[in-house]
Amino acid sequence: MESSISNRRVALLMAAGLVLIAWGSFGFFDRLQQGRGGFTYMPDYVVNFVEPNGAAEKAGLLLGDRVVRVEGSAVEDLPLYSRWPRALSPGAGESLNMVVRRDGEIVSLDLVYGPTPLGVINLRLGVAVIGLAFLLFCLWPIVTVRTPHALALARIGLVAGLATFGMGPYLGTWDGIASHVQVASMFLLVVLMLQFFLRFPDPKPIGVKRVSQWLIFGPWVLFVGCLVLELVFHPRLYHTFGGAGMMLLLAYGALTLVAVGYSLLKIPMRELWASGMGWILLGLLVAMGPSLMVFLAMLMIPGLWLPGVSYFPLLLMAIPLSMALAVRRQARSAC
Repeated sequence: MESSISNRRVALLMAAGLVLIAWGSFGFFDRLQQGRGGFTYMPDYVVNFVEPNGAAEKAGLLLGDRVVRVEGSAVEDLPLYSRWPRALSPGAGESLNMVVRRDGEIVSLDLVYGPTPLGVINLRLGVAVIGLAFLLFCLWPIVTVRTPHALALARIGLVAGLATFGMGPYLGTWDGIASHVQVASMFLLVVLMLQFFLRFPDPKPIGVKRVSQWLIFGPWVLFVGCLVLELVFHPRLYHTFGGAGMMLLLAYGALTLVAVGYSLLKIPMRELWASGMGWILLGLLVAMGPSLMVFLAMLMIPGLWLPGVSYFPLLLMAIPLSMALAVRRQARSAC
């Protein structure tokens, strides 16, 4: 059953996807060029983390040091470490002069930044691959079937791409805005996933009520407001609302699984594949089954470690693929 989704809207969605891929790719490689200092400090400018054997430790920085000046600039005139201007973001092998107060004494340090560790690169690459999978697979159905479900899936793909792959180049002082947009996008992703499964393959009674939309999107709007407050009152509200946001993410994720389970229980077995939910079930089993089995095995056998386990998160790519196949199958069965 086709809808009246115009060629223009499809073209805009595809163009947005291409822009996001270009922006994310540029940002991925740009951020790899940044050196790694291996330390953080809190809003009171006191160092609270020094990476073992990292650049900061090698330079002599200690936990409890209070940063006073960086390259001659008073630290009070700078944002927190993650938002320093690009001029204060050296590449690997470049250095910064830092002045710290330690036990009442002033100590000057020359911190030579190190390269991005391979583990960090692999983590970023894995997240980027999963984000690209969501983006490409979720945009695929809108090109062919053009149903409301395909449109909803395309929106999920764009938001997922922004949340996982869309971090552009390091913006210096403005990088906090980019990171908050990414956090808001991650939250919106689970909201859209819940909304999708409240309506796919057929609308649930609660999914069509207007009040349910307020209940679904209301917490996200409030959370975005909290993120704006963090930006406005930075650094006093630095990471104040992260815990609450994580709890909401888990709650939305659990409700999404409940919605999926409800559909699977209500749909007769003979109609499971025609509805598309068979693909969803298969995707969830592929994405989550191996990790769950390994987790249970590690609980029963302490110290157990299986080769290749670190690559299991890449199986999450099965979720957008199965959703795309489900939308296409459901659309063709409805014709």
